Amino acid sequence: MAEIDRIKEYIGALKIYLALITAFLMADISGTIKLYINNNIDFIFWIGIVTIFLLSLVFLSLAKHMHKKIDELKDL
Repeated sequence: MAEIDRIKEYIGALKIYLALITAFLMADISGTIKLYINNNIDFIFWIGIVTIFLLSLVFLSLAKHMHKKIDELKDL
C-alpha cells in the first residue's frame, strides 16, 4: 500500500473516532444537564462534568493530530 493511501485510511479512522467522541459528548452533556435541571447535584453529576472535560480534551487532541496528518498529505 502506498504511503498516501495509508495516511488517508488513518485520517478516515480518526474521523470515525471524532464522530464517536462527539456522540459521547452529546449524551454526557444532555445527561448532566438533566441532572442539573432535576436539582440532583451529586457524585454522578460531578463525574459527568469531569467526563465532559476529559472528552473535550481527547476531541481536541484527536482533531489536532488529524490536521497534522492532513498536512503530511500535502508533502507527499
